[in-house]
Amino acid sequence: MAVALIAAALSVLSLVYFYRQGATNWYGDGVAHVNIARKVVDHPDDSLWQRYIQIGSPWLPLQTALMLPLVRDDTLWRTGLAGSIVSMVSFVIAALALYLNARRLYSREAERLRSALPALSVACFVLNPSALYMQSTPMSEMVFMAALACSVWVFHRWAENQTTRKLAMAALAMSVATLSRYEAWAVAATAILLVPLVSRGGFTSRLRAALTFAPLALIGPVYWLWHNWAIYGNAIEFLTGTYSARGVSQGESSLGWSKIFSGNAAADLLLMLGAVSVCAGPVLLMLAVAGSVRVIASRRSLIVIAPALLLCVPFVFHVLSLYRGEIQLFPLSAFGLLNVRYGLLHLLPIALFAPGVVLLAGRVGRTIAVVGFCLLLTGQYAYLLSEGASQLAIYQEAYRNGVNSQPARERARFAELLAGDPPRPTILMHTGALGPLVARGGWRFADTIHEGTMRWHRLGNGIPADVETVIIQAGDPLDRLIKERPELARDLATDFRESLAMGRIKLFRRLTQ
Repeated sequence: MAVALIAAALSVLSLVYFYRQGATNWYGDGVAHVNIARKVVDHPDDSLWQRYIQIGSPWLPLQTALMLPLVRDDTLWRTGLAGSIVSMVSFVIAALALYLNARRLYSREAERLRSALPALSVACFVLNPSALYMQSTPMSEMVFMAALACSVWVFHRWAENQTTRKLAMAALAMSVATLSRYEAWAVAATAILLVPLVSRGGFTSRLRAALTFAPLALIGPVYWLWHNWAIYGNAIEFLTGTYSARGVSQGESSLGWSKIFSGNAAADLLLMLGAVSVCAGPVLLMLAVAGSVRVIASRRSLIVIAPALLLCVPFVFHVLSLYRGEIQLFPLSAFGLLNVRYGLLHLLPIALFAPGVVLLAGRVGRTIAVVGFCLLLTGQYAYLLSEGASQLAIYQEAYRNGVNSQPARERARFAELLAGDPPRPTILMHTGALGPLVARGGWRFADTIHEGTMRWHRLGNGIPADVETVIIQAGDPLDRLIKERPELARDLATDFRESLAMGRIKLFRRLTQ
């Protein structure tokens, strides 16, 4: 109860602080997450299937599903608070699950340490400035961290008691986590390998446990493969499609620099460690490394260690993804910030193992070691905040890319003008890059023919007669379609007048009699 209350209080205070700065809805991906959920409930087509396919690809659907009851409210949708609330609840759940994991990991220690070490783990997590900012945004990181921490805790409970019921619960919890982020797929695969190793009994009982766990844990990935096949005709659209991480990196010439890290294991490891250090702090990272070595060397049984080590799997996943060129990351603020938030995902294992460094002290000196750990933790987080919360790398990433970049400034100015003179429905636009205009400009997705509607795929027959407004961004699919079909441009020239243009964005209104 104390953990929940403290985490909730910090969550609310952080939201208030960052919301007053207008900083909770800066991440472009966060805006897109909320808009995807809104399209499901605010769609011009009545078909349930058409609403369902708004989930799209490559983002996994757990966060979207959790936001559905909230995005119905216009204010929660337009401000992004629908996603922030989901992140805040996830933050509290992650703190609770982390506490439970730490309590099990350190259960063999002396009574005082059994209370102190889990509390230190929670402090590492809930006081982290980057986590407090991220939990106030509609991003998917907190949903993943909560799902992962819960699934590892349930897995740990099974490892200790090893009943069939708890094994099934652990598998289902892992399956839910696989619907949050792809890092959880690697965790689930590792857990499947661990089940026969952790199981008690002979070969037959171990095999039975593995055959029970694996199908249930794989429900999430199998569903997602079906989802992509049913919509796109390609089960791995999330991996190879236009909007996948690979597709984006191949389509963005500005990301060409990232190729120098592909295939370089040492550079990829250092790059990932740099991102973790930026989010959690280098001192805490070193304490976590030392603490994990001490915990593993303490000869605890595999039943205790194995579940905790599952939290480390996403780090290996990220290094391998960098090596394969599947993701791009750059954590140095002086030169630019890209996906530095990936480093925050590893705060869970850091918070779990860092207090283990206290065990390096002798029995007499462990009280002093706990005090010293508290001082180091306070100093580390004070250093991260020494130039203000606005200078956090994770905050700067959102600001530079979602507010201060040229495309973001153009969209913001354009949306401000539209808010004063909202476009007349029906509106034709591609809502990929221009999706933020809908929430800021004062209209709804139900008023819009966009790429998720049936009518969009009939544009080859011409612009529908009921379209009153067309919004185009240079280079977007609608712009390319018009260039491929000049007759559509003639329709714009004769039936519409250009009423607003800013940078690469143009708006056309139908002439009125």
